[in-house]
Amino acid sequence: TRSVSQRFPAISPAVMALAQNLEDPKFEVVRIGNSYYRKLVVDENLKFKCEENRRYYEEEEEDEEGELDDQLAYEGDEWVFRMEMPAIFHKFIVGSRARNKQKLEMESGCKIVVPKREELEDAVYLRARQKQQIYSCKALIELLCEKEEAKLEYTHFISVPLAHDDKFRQLVDQFREDVVLQRFTGIDASIFMPSRRMHFTLCMLKLHSHAQVEEMKEALNDLSARLSATSDYGRPVAAHMRGLHIMTDDPTSVGVVYTTDRSSALQNRLNALADNMFELFQARNLVSSQSLNSQRVLSSDGQHAEVKLHATLMNTKYARSRFEERSSERETFDASVLMERFGQVDFGSVQLKEIHLSALDEMGDDGYYRCMASIPLSGS
Repeated sequence: TRSVSQRFPAISPAVMALAQNLEDPKFEVVRIGNSYYRKLVVDENLKFKCEENRRYYEEEEEDEEGELDDQLAYEGDEWVFRMEMPAIFHKFIVGSRARNKQKLEMESGCKIVVPKREELEDAVYLRARQKQQIYSCKALIELLCEKEEAKLEYTHFISVPLAHDDKFRQLVDQFREDVVLQRFTGIDASIFMPSRRMHFTLCMLKLHSHAQVEEMKEALNDLSARLSATSDYGRPVAAHMRGLHIMTDDPTSVGVVYTTDRSSALQNRLNALADNMFELFQARNLVSSQSLNSQRVLSSDGQHAEVKLHATLMNTKYARSRFEERSSERETFDASVLMERFGQVDFGSVQLKEIHLSALDEMGDDGYYRCMASIPLSGS
């Protein structure tokens, strides 16, 4: 048996006619079952105060301009907004059996139109009768995509090339040959970084559309303008690469060996650069604070850049990726004797000339990561 509320749904006061709203109310008697009731007789042309108020609020809502209003188009009886995003995010919006899409539409009151997979369009379309529904849906989609972004692979990174220095490359190659000849357990030539790819990484990026890559190029141009206006820009930047270092405190279980310049002067200069860079990237939604935190390139309070400068010399991941699945556990080796014999190796000083937007899985003709864009690190 249905409850009273199910049989007779509640009527909003905004649309319900009440006797006190009329100057001379008239009633008629109606019979329902064995009972008689008075029914208010309402003229169809009668205007209620509540109707006037409702129109007032609707007009007020229409008069309020939002940040997206100039991007909205009115088609038929509804507003349409083209929300740009990489096509790779479409699967997250739709979800299993379209459940995510249905939930988003129910919560926002907005219809979501996702282009067909073969169209490869970097956008979705939001359609609603009220602008606020589109704003609400857009916010929900942004939150969902930010959460799901962690599942996507990195595609690009910001690098400071070291491989352009011939002398540095020769010393790195010599180091590899000397170590391989020692025949240390767990170490062979396959785990060494090719000298033509040596670099510092400032941050990793997930750019899954041509539009995002173009946006990143514009952000780098803005960064270049900022750098050229600083007092440091006129001074050359150099890194003295020496010593072997590991990521953990246990030399008996090592996956990565790197070299670096540990001087505070270089660290401070590149952190100041990274502060500007991260601010520009976040302003354009090219990287999130969540992503930067997960990469450990921010201070503990998340307010400042703390980039760990390291040029990878050896990484067991390189050998593993050729033979095993990426999901397999990283192999390690005992680097105790390596650190004892080669720990003080000196690779000399390298001029840091440029910052590159590098493609992660593509190589250029020179053997370095394909450069999508570059800006000078200093004016000298």
